[in-house]
Amino acid sequence: MGDMLACLRGWHPGLALAELAALLPDAALHEETSERWIRVTGGEEKRQHEALTVASGLQCFLVDGYVASTKENTTEGWLTEMQAYLHDHPVSGSVAVRAWKQGSKLPGWSLSSLSGRLGGLLHDMGCAIDLESPDHVLALISDGPTKSLACGWMVGDGQAAFSNGERRAGERPFFKPVSLDPMLARLAVNLAAGPLDRGPVVDPMTGTGGFLIEASLSGRNSVGIDIHSEMVQGAQANLAWAHDGEAPTHARVGRGDATRLADSLPGNWHGAVAGFVLDPPYGRNSHGSMAADHLLESCLQSARGIAHPDGGFVLILPIHPLKEHTTSSLPLDHSFALLNGEWSAVCSMIERCGWTPQSAHVERVHRSLSRLILHARCAPQD
Repeated sequence: MGDMLACLRGWHPGLALAELAALLPDAALHEETSERWIRVTGGEEKRQHEALTVASGLQCFLVDGYVASTKENTTEGWLTEMQAYLHDHPVSGSVAVRAWKQGSKLPGWSLSSLSGRLGGLLHDMGCAIDLESPDHVLALISDGPTKSLACGWMVGDGQAAFSNGERRAGERPFFKPVSLDPMLARLAVNLAAGPLDRGPVVDPMTGTGGFLIEASLSGRNSVGIDIHSEMVQGAQANLAWAHDGEAPTHARVGRGDATRLADSLPGNWHGAVAGFVLDPPYGRNSHGSMAADHLLESCLQSARGIAHPDGGFVLILPIHPLKEHTTSSLPLDHSFALLNGEWSAVCSMIERCGWTPQSAHVERVHRSLSRLILHARCAPQD
């Protein structure tokens, strides 16, 4: 697909960028004027198509997308630039223009007027206009906070929401209030495991199976493990429910010990697991006699022993909210206030288990609770 402009969803642009980087490890990513526009150069076309299919934070790509500031430009000047862009990037077949805004409106600029003028340019170039089922869509996106416009031939469906409403945790046959939203669960799977061809995914403490559902719907080979029979049976029911009543052949749930993962997985998965996703039970939601920190350390040690050399994990921990809300990646030495334990001790434990922390993000849940989403990769071994 050549050089692309990736358009990210507004839910959490920082996490969406981290997810995109994990799914496109061979591409170079550079932020544009808006935090939701990322210039993508290089990389495999196959993986770009896969990212559109499985990512929760990616809206669409714009082929050689053109970004312009409106701060010191006029409508006529911008249209002249777009005319040159369209002549340099012709398409064959019917066309339509789709426009939408991010954030506030652009003062003095009308998206509906601009999209109409673009349609006029395309008509004058001899393009067939088809507003219902066009072969190609020219996307026009305004970003109010940065007063800029992005335009380009769209790959994907930029205005489609991530389809998760029909499988939210509360809709599943087996439900616990602490279950993650499908959008975050899908992103965590992609961030941990990377491209689809890297290897399978394991959830060592699967609970109600939210991670496993998202991994399986992405087409990934995946296994969920839990030590409690109730959770195993409930997760099995949820997994079959997510697949229209039929248990998928590429995903399963089994009873096992998170500290002895090799015992629960096929032999050919040892050294091949691409990603581990962990949302450990804490406090009143935890079970068993093992202390939470000891359980987590033993689990990460076990995971490191069967991980792919490029394997990763995503760990989600409850924290007290930050003083200032941000969707950007935060430094690993930030003083996060965990609800359980000390952040510095968690980082030391992760490194002790053979993993290297890569990035940390925070998602706000409500005014008294946030989630820390930590991404780590296998540390090189001698």
